[in-house]
Amino acid sequence: MGQIFILLLNLYLAFSVQAIRGHIPMKSLSCYNDYNSQVTCTWLEHSEARALIGMSLYKRDNILMENKEMLCKCQTENDSYVQWVCRNTTISFGIGVDDIYSFKPNQILQAELKIDLFKNGKD
Repeated sequence: MGQIFILLLNLYLAFSVQAIRGHIPMKSLSCYNDYNSQVTCTWLEHSEARALIGMSLYKRDNILMENKEMLCKCQTENDSYVQWVCRNTTISFGIGVDDIYSFKPNQILQAELKIDLFKNGKD
């Protein structure tokens, strides 16, 4: 029971940090391309949030419609933020091609609690 409480508390803190800080990854995301084959993106992540639940950047376009995880490397890190630089090779540049970016957690977020229905509410 104590482990579940700690897990739920960590999940709450992770999402609270992101909510308080204003969803820094999406707001800080900046991408550009070389009009040949390379897409480069930079973004920030709060160190506290990273310690609990790290995020990965995904890219898809409106032609292929498949999410592809971008290869990201930590560029700089300080007490508050981690700066990421991500690169992806692509063949679909052109008018009418829209790139769509999203962030996903690096781990599955779930919590389980077993409750004995016959004991619940009898205390």
